[in-house]
Amino acid sequence: MVQSVSSSSTAMNVYEVTGDVKTAMTVQMMQEIQQSQQIAGSIIQDTAEISQEAMAAYQAEG
Repeated sequence: MVQSVSSSSTAMNVYEVTGDVKTAMTVQMMQEIQQSQQIAGSIIQDTAEISQEAMAAYQAEG
C-alpha cells in the first residue's frame, strides 16, 4: 500500500521549518539567482560580440 506524504508521520510540514533553515534556503536561492543573472549576462555579451563580428565580416565583403 502506498502511503501519501501528507499522512506520513515523518513528513516535514513546510510551515514548521526553522528560521535557520529558512535563512539558509533564502541565501541559497539568492546565490542561484545571482549565478543565473551572471550566466544570462555572459550569454548576452557573447551574443553581442558575435553579432558585431558577423556585421564586420558582412561589411568587409560588401
